[in-house]
Amino acid sequence: MKNVWEQNFAVSAISREPVVSKTTQRGENDRLEYAVSSMQGYRVNMEDAHATIGDLDVSTATSFFGVYDGHGGPAVSMFCARHLHVEVRNHPGFKDNLPTAVASAFVRMDQMMITEEGLRELSRYGFPSRKLTVKDKLMSCACLKVKKHTGPIDVGSTACVALIRGDQIIVGNAGDCRCVLSRNGQAIILTTDHKPSVPAEKQRIENAGRSVTVTGGASRIDNGIAVSRSIGDMRYKTNSRLTPAQQALTSSPEIRLEKITDDTEFLVMACDGVWDVVLNQGLIEIIRGNMKSGKDLGKICEAILDMCVEPPQPSVDNMTILLVRFKHTAQAPARSKAKEQSGNDDDLHGKRKGKAAAAPHRRSF
Repeated sequence: MKNVWEQNFAVSAISREPVVSKTTQRGENDRLEYAVSSMQGYRVNMEDAHATIGDLDVSTATSFFGVYDGHGGPAVSMFCARHLHVEVRNHPGFKDNLPTAVASAFVRMDQMMITEEGLRELSRYGFPSRKLTVKDKLMSCACLKVKKHTGPIDVGSTACVALIRGDQIIVGNAGDCRCVLSRNGQAIILTTDHKPSVPAEKQRIENAGRSVTVTGGASRIDNGIAVSRSIGDMRYKTNSRLTPAQQALTSSPEIRLEKITDDTEFLVMACDGVWDVVLNQGLIEIIRGNMKSGKDLGKICEAILDMCVEPPQPSVDNMTILLVRFKHTAQAPARSKAKEQSGNDDDLHGKRKGKAAAAPHRRSF
């Protein structure tokens, strides 16, 4: 029986050895501390992107965090990382109706990418530049009321963003990136994995004249894409009678609001390359234990990525993980540097999918 690596190598652009170099960023303000790390892993290209803006708007004390998991190339994820938070900030409802501003910004990405200016920017990120064929023109997204070009037909990105303002977290998600909150050590899942097999998603897909099929063990739209919401992928957004939210594949996000309470510790956002091999509660326990021992947030993120490419069941996708720790007024004394270097790290094994949790061993990051 083939293992995970052999199965994926046979059908996808997978390397025999992972690229384990990482890009890690850190930041903080008076309300929160954050870090993000990304790694190419076994993929031959890096298609993830992210955005961390601790002070998106000072007057409203709004922070923005986003993870974008590209497919078909990095162009759409990079476009989103540059523009989505800007569109949220520029929306008329930014100060008074933030959920609406977030939802609108997701749809705006599709609208912007099919303009001449948008296509020029996509080409700088490696999007194919070629003369449009008649078929391409017919594939144009007729539901978007702007000057249209074909746009990214088979290139797209899932997206998960979290905005923090006051005691509120506003999460917007389209696709299978995931956001999980730790409240007193318990994992609170703030997003839905948007798959074609989800009943409400399947109904919308069929209402739009498409079908849900199963290929290679995954539910897909017309034997193609294996998520039911994403930005880009204009091939699946061609029904001129429907609004963007009604298309078989929609960029409209699911919005969730969550209150920050005294026992709200941190949130973690990651692309599906991480969640494919790590359990929700297990990841919360890993992070929480290492935070308690004084571990740097960036180092925690990096160690989780290293864990995810370990055999015998490695993730074979690009991976990005973003961690936000909430600062509360009554905080523990600042950690010493010596403690940060010598503190025991929480167990990794037993928190991964497919691994027994009964007798874990301790391991240092």
